[in-house]
Amino acid sequence: MKKSRVLSSRISIVLAISLIVVGYAPSLRGQEGLSAENMAPATNAAAAQGGGLASDWSHRHLIFSGPGTADEARQNGTYDRWLRIAADPRYAMQRMKRGGAGPGLSAEHRSLPEEPAMREAEAARDEEDAGEAKTPIREEDSPRNALSRGSRRATMPAPLQGFKPRRDPRPPEFRPRSREAKNRFEKDWSENIGSGGTVGMGNFPATFTSTSASCTADFAVYNTSLAGSSSQASIVAFNQLYSGCTPQPKVYWAFDTGGTIQTSVALSLDGTQVAFVQTDNSTGDADFVVLKWAASGSLASPTALTSNGSYPSCTAPCMIVIHFNGSPTDTYSSPYIDYSTGNAYVGDDAGAIHKFANVFSGGTPAEVTTSWPVTLNTSTDAALGSPVYDGVSGKIFVGDYLANMDSKCEPGIVTPEGQCGYLYSVSASSGTVVRSAQLDYNLGIYDSPIVDSSAETVYAFIGADSSTNCSSGPCAGVFQFSTGFAAGSSGTEATVGAGYLTLFSGAFDNQYFTSTSGSPTGHLYVVGGTGPQNNTLYAIPITSNVMGSAIAGPQVADNYTNGGDYAAGLQVTEFCNNGSSECTASEGTDYLFLSVLEFGRQFSSNPCPSPGAESGCIMGFAAPASGVVATSATPNGTLQEAGGASGIVVDNGASGASNIYFSTLLSASADGQTCTTSGGSGGCAVSATQAALQ
Repeated sequence: MKKSRVLSSRISIVLAISLIVVGYAPSLRGQEGLSAENMAPATNAAAAQGGGLASDWSHRHLIFSGPGTADEARQNGTYDRWLRIAADPRYAMQRMKRGGAGPGLSAEHRSLPEEPAMREAEAARDEEDAGEAKTPIREEDSPRNALSRGSRRATMPAPLQGFKPRRDPRPPEFRPRSREAKNRFEKDWSENIGSGGTVGMGNFPATFTSTSASCTADFAVYNTSLAGSSSQASIVAFNQLYSGCTPQPKVYWAFDTGGTIQTSVALSLDGTQVAFVQTDNSTGDADFVVLKWAASGSLASPTALTSNGSYPSCTAPCMIVIHFNGSPTDTYSSPYIDYSTGNAYVGDDAGAIHKFANVFSGGTPAEVTTSWPVTLNTSTDAALGSPVYDGVSGKIFVGDYLANMDSKCEPGIVTPEGQCGYLYSVSASSGTVVRSAQLDYNLGIYDSPIVDSSAETVYAFIGADSSTNCSSGPCAGVFQFSTGFAAGSSGTEATVGAGYLTLFSGAFDNQYFTSTSGSPTGHLYVVGGTGPQNNTLYAIPITSNVMGSAIAGPQVADNYTNGGDYAAGLQVTEFCNNGSSECTASEGTDYLFLSVLEFGRQFSSNPCPSPGAESGCIMGFAAPASGVVATSATPNGTLQEAGGASGIVVDNGASGASNIYFSTLLSASADGQTCTTSGGSGGCAVSATQAALQ
């Protein structure tokens, strides 16, 4: 077995409360709001919501490059598809976050549900054709340490508790800010969420920001990955997020939901409901939960909730708990909510995808058991990641991964082709399954694919391909597919350094998002080098929707140099904001945020503080308007975070706010720190300000 620093294989991302912004007032930081002339016209669904904007994991996995204009679509014979894109609530939210960039709807098309094409599309999505047999019950426990580690390193993060604090001889605290004048990251607050508490590797907190960036109305939600009890919240939300709020922050609500929430949460369009998967404290099986919150409880004294059959008419706070059909477990799959239909999709550890109806739609949530769940992989060792639903193609996209400690993805270990590492598309109406060729040959595909609904492309992120082209071993890579890919397709690959451990999803730059006519040009950034190599930021050029060869940028960690550790490539978050109402293409307005698990690089400017085996680091880079981040680039700022960071969320892009939110992956005590505003040495929920964005 190779020496390896194993990632936590928990994935996912923040499902946020997603409200469409009707107009932004100046934020607490005095930044300009969105003017009326720069606002995107709203669809009916969007217009019904007013006064807020959110970020969630699904928003980074279902994206929209510029689909062109309505006239172009008419000329190209793609007008119905253009309408579907423009009517998608996530498209409207993306436009708001990016300052209105991209085409919207003209007044004549704001009543999209009345369009015949849209009615037909909705009817098709609601059809329930005969599907495959339901998933068999798994007898074995779902492994929390899904990846084996090498002889030196503990597993991450379910495996967080496996870490042993290793003291650095230098002081564990950050250097005083007066000594870091050039470092433009500033930690606003850091709150203890419990011993070992974390959002989890690959998962994201959820944020909601109102039109006026309110101290009381805006909040950030963190799952804790800890079992709810009378003295420990399983889920907690903070408000009073900003530096102008007193006190900053404050627990808004905290609940003991009777389970352990290890994946990202989803929030309703109006922000009043939360949906998530939890491991039931009594049965150990997966529950789907929909919760209506009210200000209540604290982290150490949470409000206890039980399932209420009258949901959603019950008085908040209340929730409904739905046991997964077949009683499987779910370790890494977060729920994806289709706001248009009220359907939710989520995977399990038995290789099946489940469908739940009436989520956030006003009805009583329930699992659909006619033709569902749909089994994608019958191997007892293959589990599913988080699914992504594309309303244009009507398909759900998801990958599978190794669900135990042995690498059975590799061909020849059990079967000639291997048992996991595939990308699937599933028809949401018929349940028809299409499986790609095997893509990952070691641990499988943990993170969700990114689907560009406008360009009709899917991107899958692979930790180890089948080649020996990188350091005489496999490469990490990104595979591009059409949304209509055929069974056995292998797509197009761009390799991003030596491979072995999991590669998490990257992010596109602003140049890509401002491309038009469904033929995007720009760059996809990922943190590659998951094998015998230091983690490195790569840029994959995309020209007219065609991937080119990846270009290596700055090395971001010294993990392999320090003891030969392999490290997973964590997610990249992109945020374009020039402090005014619209994100421009000029250099210096497009930012990339990322984290490394250990030994963050000692850059010539803004080096990662106290690098070590338990001292992760977050950093931010400015992305050029065209071209790529140079190998010599140094970050705008860095922060030390125990064990690295969960997925990073940026709040309220349309109003120019610049806070980022994440959790540590280890308890603060792992590298000798504390949660700075609350005190305590447990896992920390963190908000930081990047002054470069203001």
